[in-house]
Amino acid sequence: MRIIHELKSQGFIITSILMHASSKTRSLWSTVQQSMPKNIFNYFIKYLNNTHATRKSLSKSAISQSSACSFCLKAETLQHVVSSCTTYLEEGRCTWRHNSVLLYLAKTLTSLSKCSLYADLPSFLSPRIITGDSLRPDLVLVTDTSLYILELTVGFESNLQIKSDRKKAKYHSLISDLTRTFSNINFINLSMSTLGLLGMSSESLLLFSEDLKFDKPSSKCIIKRIVNISIRCSYYIFCLKNKPWTNPALLEFYYHHSFFVFFFLYAQFVEV
Repeated sequence: MRIIHELKSQGFIITSILMHASSKTRSLWSTVQQSMPKNIFNYFIKYLNNTHATRKSLSKSAISQSSACSFCLKAETLQHVVSSCTTYLEEGRCTWRHNSVLLYLAKTLTSLSKCSLYADLPSFLSPRIITGDSLRPDLVLVTDTSLYILELTVGFESNLQIKSDRKKAKYHSLISDLTRTFSNINFINLSMSTLGLLGMSSESLLLFSEDLKFDKPSSKCIIKRIVNISIRCSYYIFCLKNKPWTNPALLEFYYHHSFFVFFFLYAQFVEV
């Protein structure tokens, strides 16, 4: 029975991926993870199989005396570390990952002509200018013909569909109210997992790219980069489990001498 339980535990993330992830973007996700540096690739594989050395797993082998998180005292599982610890959430660890992905999207869209961009980030105009104070979307884009509302969620694999449905319901009334001002409103429900997977609702991002006249290579590049950011941020968050959070700058991509360079703060750079 113990072996069966452990096999189920190791396989539940893969099962969640098969159930909730977008099949249209899964190949791009695979391409990104295969190109990762060795230490992040190792983290990725252990994550996928739910075999990371958390306090919960170590306590089962009697390696750790306690399964409790040193901050909130709840059981320290993989899900707890990367997306659920209340202390980590209050410190802004998950917000840092979310805003790193959002910053890339916002900076990418600022290159578009004849558009007005609003993003819930410092140095950008607030989406509330368009949507009012009832809700605060992550990003709003206004073109000559359409209004686009993008809401980004980054959560654990097993919660992909739940969070997507919740956001859809949350913004239904706002979108209905905005039809009085805008004739064509599009809601981009961008639901991602902490491992970089895009949920099925996130396929609206592909339609969004088509509407904005991004060609297919550019659209694929955008998806691969947000996947890349999510994986690296989650890796960094995992490396700092049970350690102080230092409020690092948001993760960014930079161009330098026509080459694509990824800038990342590797404080506490360790093998996992």
